[in-house]
Amino acid sequence: MSNLSEHYGIEEKDIEQAFINQMCLKKNKEYENWADNVGIEIIEYFLKKYKGITIEMPKAREKSPKSLLGKIKNLQIERLSKLYALEGIEDKDKNKLYKLIKERIYENEELNIIYTLATIKNLLYNEIEKLNIKEFEERIMIKGISNSTKTALLRILVGRIEKSNILAKKEILKELDEKYGKKAAIRSGIIEDDIIRYSSIEALKCDQTKIHRLKDEMTFLKANDLRAMKFVVVNVPDNLQTDNRKLKEILKMRKETEDSNKKAAWTELAIIEIGKEFYRDLETNKELLNKLNMEVIPDSNKHKKKSNGYEAEHIKFYNITNPQYTLEVQYKSEHVETKCRGEGTAAHQNRPGKKRILPHANNNIELIEKLAYTLPKYKIFRRDKNRIIVQKFDMLRNVIGYYQGQILPKSEEYEKIMEIFNYDKKEKEQSGR
Repeated sequence: MSNLSEHYGIEEKDIEQAFINQMCLKKNKEYENWADNVGIEIIEYFLKKYKGITIEMPKAREKSPKSLLGKIKNLQIERLSKLYALEGIEDKDKNKLYKLIKERIYENEELNIIYTLATIKNLLYNEIEKLNIKEFEERIMIKGISNSTKTALLRILVGRIEKSNILAKKEILKELDEKYGKKAAIRSGIIEDDIIRYSSIEALKCDQTKIHRLKDEMTFLKANDLRAMKFVVVNVPDNLQTDNRKLKEILKMRKETEDSNKKAAWTELAIIEIGKEFYRDLETNKELLNKLNMEVIPDSNKHKKKSNGYEAEHIKFYNITNPQYTLEVQYKSEHVETKCRGEGTAAHQNRPGKKRILPHANNNIELIEKLAYTLPKYKIFRRDKNRIIVQKFDMLRNVIGYYQGQILPKSEEYEKIMEIFNYDKKEKEQSGR
């Protein structure tokens, strides 16, 4: 860890410290065992509660060092942009924020980087009255810049305008809300069209506890999804026993239609309704929470719906005895999960800077090191007689799981992976690991 900054190219001490803390946490076996046990218990609870539902074998994921570092940087951008919008920040923090956003901008070669960065500098450092908002929109509110970056910059813009003496600020703020805020989401019916999400800034103004957490750097830079698991529901039986009136009506409508497309649509609605109900239960079931020695992280129970077809439930828990131990649980349909794989419309790799490409390396050892930095570690929960057990993936299955549908059998990339897998396997056998 002593050469961490140089090895991973980390310049800021705060980012480095947060990264060290969580890399150590990744190696904590007690934490790993707790997360596995929670996963098993939640799966068994779900299957008992919804008898007859078909699910894929649930999968668990541990963040890769690369993903973890990216998450910490994202959290720092969120933290500093919120503080800037809320009460302003010092020049040293403006410099940190600019460096992090600049790094993101350079991830997309299609952008006009010079002009984009000039606009960001104007927003962060210069008098807000001198900012050309039309120019800001032309250079920032475009494809190729991630929504989280847009959110950070728009929050700063709104916060600075609110505190300014601009004569037409009410009209400007109204227009920004209609284009990128809550009004935009209401008009379209798509939650993610509220890019500014300024309600979170307004909520901060009324909650000193949240402001304190925002200023507690190491706490805020904690990735609460360091470990995660997901349910993927394939089908719901017609005779599912439930007291949920809405769910009963959905299943009734599905049973009465002969149209296969309509049946699929009703199935999707049934899966969504079950997810919402199950997550409300997880949040309030004190008996289960006490049994697993955990609590729900405040405000983490979320129904996420995006225009790219992604729709899922997310919730995060923390261990009461060791609050650093956290686990995210996701729930979605097989239909949505298909969109999240390979070249699907909701695939992670479609986001700016997230393209999944097999790293270039000069030899097997170098490639193994790069894959260890890039690849998450996966596990599956599978039925073994009358119990659920956890099975870790080897390196080959981690590669296949990460590059879903992108590395095809007999391709050059596949042959290279098989070569290094066999090399790694041989090295471990010889060393007795």
